[in-house]
Amino acid sequence: MRLAIWISLGFSAAVAADQLQLAMPVNLAARVVAGPTWDGAVVLEPEGPGTARVTVEASLRGGLAGGGWGRCGTRPDHAATTVEARLPLPQELARLEGASPWATLLHTVVWVSTSVRADEGDPGPQDALSVLRRRVGRCSGRANLAVAILRQLGVPARVVHGVLVRGQRVVWHRWGEAWVEGIGWRPFDPGVAVGVAGVRYLPMTGAGEGLPLDGVRVLSVAEWEFNHLPKLQGLRVAWPGGAFSLAARKGGL
Repeated sequence: MRLAIWISLGFSAAVAADQLQLAMPVNLAARVVAGPTWDGAVVLEPEGPGTARVTVEASLRGGLAGGGWGRCGTRPDHAATTVEARLPLPQELARLEGASPWATLLHTVVWVSTSVRADEGDPGPQDALSVLRRRVGRCSGRANLAVAILRQLGVPARVVHGVLVRGQRVVWHRWGEAWVEGIGWRPFDPGVAVGVAGVRYLPMTGAGEGLPLDGVRVLSVAEWEFNHLPKLQGLRVAWPGGAFSLAARKGGL
């Protein structure tokens, strides 16, 4: 298999504060979304016989800004705005109708994080309506619910499939992205972060949660910047530069 090597102009390991490196069998590496990501880049290079090195880099200094990397620049398609079935939203979410996209994103992810219990062993259906009714779901169910709420409130959103590094383990995971006009696609993961994803998140294509991850090894993790982002109700948040007052950042949404 031929591995594509992508190098971002002006962005290298020398300036990246946060970085993850994985060793991965080439059959899995072929599914990695290489190239620009939300705040940096994903690079693939040969590591050894049948193995690739995957490097995820991110620079989170200075908050969010318009323009930027490739995942931020692709505008939403019809699928990201389609409301498949309207949800009976609780009052605190229904009143977000007409709010700014960023405020809607922040409120929605906070609500899902605090109102829907995470349970990776949850045996129930993981569609948005079922998870909303039960108030419990796996990572896929909570991502599905947040995406459905955002679309219903007029914010384009989509589920992202990939892997997450938990300690020294690599697991299949699902999270989300929302389109914020003037900024682009921004990631979120209920219970973890909104507007930002650390280097532990690696998007992959054509990957099912049942596909074995045998042979994936964590080589190194450095995520000082992500761990020092401010928290809001337990969520790491990268604030848009100049978009909110200091008072909002300290205590409001």
